[in-house]
Amino acid sequence: MSPRVVDEETLKAREQVILDAALDYIRENDIASLTVDKVVARVPFSKGTVYNHFCSKEDIVTGLCNSCVSSLHALFQSATRFDGNVREKMIAICIAYMMSAKADTTRFMLVITAKTSALNQKASEERLNEHIRLEQQLMHLFCSLIQKAIEDKDLVIPVHMSPPQVAFAIWSMSFGIIALLQDGLERCDLRRLMEVERELVSHCNLVMDGLGWLPLSQDFDWQPCIDASKERVSGLV
Repeated sequence: MSPRVVDEETLKAREQVILDAALDYIRENDIASLTVDKVVARVPFSKGTVYNHFCSKEDIVTGLCNSCVSSLHALFQSATRFDGNVREKMIAICIAYMMSAKADTTRFMLVITAKTSALNQKASEERLNEHIRLEQQLMHLFCSLIQKAIEDKDLVIPVHMSPPQVAFAIWSMSFGIIALLQDGLERCDLRRLMEVERELVSHCNLVMDGLGWLPLSQDFDWQPCIDASKERVSGLV
């Protein structure tokens, strides 16, 4: 008898069940104690079937990271459709990032896990390449906004910088603020006085004002942008 051929849709659905089980385990426990056997115990598939999809625990985690980045890209794309100037669109992306992190802190923090050497050494080349592709998509989205601001003459970047460097500055600043001020995180005396949304918007404006990106923060009412961004994203996270 010929082996049963499983269609692509079924394979993707099965893979998602495995990823969901791994994510549930991480939420309930931690990522360090995750093993393939512990995932197998939570899914209606054999260990061999799980290994047909993922070559290691690290491959599963990379798959989770890729799912998170893919979700972020869709969320950021929605934010860029905000009806406003380019600088408002950039702030809308940062607000979307914050709301995504608040909705699911575990998935937010998982993305940084894909940067560790331990993961890169044991994950499959296919998933590592997928991660690079997805991250490039995110960077392209940021850079497209920066290039539009340059074309609109709202922004002149320093000669020693490139659009990707500007994009990275805003992205890394946003990640740092959200990570350091997330709910439930023990804070030092300084951070106890800070609120994530206020600090995120303030620092976005600090960076963009420093670049001379128009309109400058003191010349524009940003609150309608913040409120509209939150409303747009709230149904998507």
